Amino acid sequence: METTPQILVVGSDPMLKEEFEAAVSNLRRWKPVVHFVRSTRQAVEVARSRRPEVVCMQLEADPRTLKTFAEEIEASAPDSVVVALYRPENLGFGEGEHSVVIEAMRAQVRDFLRRPLAGPELQQLLDRLLRKPVEVKRDLGKIISFVSNKGGVGKSTMSVSVACEVARRLPPGRVLLVDVSLHLGSCAPMLDLAPPTSLAHAARERNRLDETLLRKLTVRHECGLDLLGAPIDAVEAADIDDEALSRTLTLARRTYDWVIVDTFPMLDGMIMAILDLSDRAYVVVQNTVPNVIGAARLLPVIRHLGFPEERTRIVLNNNFERAPGGLTLPDVEARLDADVDHVIPYQKKLITALNTGRPYILHGTQLFGFGKSIRRLVDDLMSDVPEDDGVAEEAPAARPQPKRARPGQNPKTAFAGE
Repeated sequence: METTPQILVVGSDPMLKEEFEAAVSNLRRWKPVVHFVRSTRQAVEVARSRRPEVVCMQLEADPRTLKTFAEEIEASAPDSVVVALYRPENLGFGEGEHSVVIEAMRAQVRDFLRRPLAGPELQQLLDRLLRKPVEVKRDLGKIISFVSNKGGVGKSTMSVSVACEVARRLPPGRVLLVDVSLHLGSCAPMLDLAPPTSLAHAARERNRLDETLLRKLTVRHECGLDLLGAPIDAVEAADIDDEALSRTLTLARRTYDWVIVDTFPMLDGMIMAILDLSDRAYVVVQNTVPNVIGAARLLPVIRHLGFPEERTRIVLNNNFERAPGGLTLPDVEARLDADVDHVIPYQKKLITALNTGRPYILHGTQLFGFGKSIRRLVDDLMSDVPEDDGVAEEAPAARPQPKRARPGQNPKTAFAGE
């Protein structure tokens, strides 16, 4: 039986870490690895990467505030158990301990630990929660999202192209493309598909959604990928919220090896939910002044939301550097204060591909230009997304130096006819 479980402790009380360390030192059977974070946002990120067996949340106010946190943990790490840490005398809202326990249980809290924490109580808690043999878990699939600050930059083209290229390298049914551009979904026409169901159906069936139902809601493309399309109109889109989206993507990563998400150009709760679950985010930008300025504002916001910089990639799409007045690659990097990871050249035949629903990456050349650049991006993606990104305990650590091109890749010269 596993005797070294991972425990995530969430709370701002400086005494909490000291109490836990003392209690752990007195355990007889378990030798847990304990991670400490101060905020719920950091906790969701760590839970998603570490998949701890137990998440201990400091209860400081009305236990109903635990409900949102418990739902986020369930979406990010479905196998984790949420435990409430509390001091009866400090709850501060006038209810008895019995009422507190009932309210917390309604918030999906599975167990409780009273503070100050004692070794025997922690021992009993771990015995209750972990005494059954741990089943071998299927490795979770990877969620890859494409984001931008505005529409029309080729983000959907990038999403579809990358999904098709990944899919044709794998057996059918291993890749899912999710169109979360709720009001402007374009992935289906790009693939010449007419899905009878959409992401809205998954949201409406959230309480009974499982792997079998999820696959039934998708439609298969000839290259082997499955598409979960966008809603057909704004009325259907109203059924989708960040909680439903998180549940769907969490289930998708348990069903598919790769989940490619095409987002919409708006930074709201749903985009934050997508980033919380993403193993990598590609920020798509064109080298025109409005686009670059918008991307320069978007990147710090993404970092401020807690998405690790080391899992962010910048894609310069439809590069117009050779056109008169076009910004050069150094101009773009200087304004973004970051290196561009991939440069995707302009390809005239993409217009024909979009109009006919035949993705260029599946039918055009990969020897140079657009096809070669997409192939390089996918090579990098499939070889470089780690199993565990090593999220810091307190906050995602910034990279000590700018990103550089990886071996075998020179993004600054990845132009057509290279």
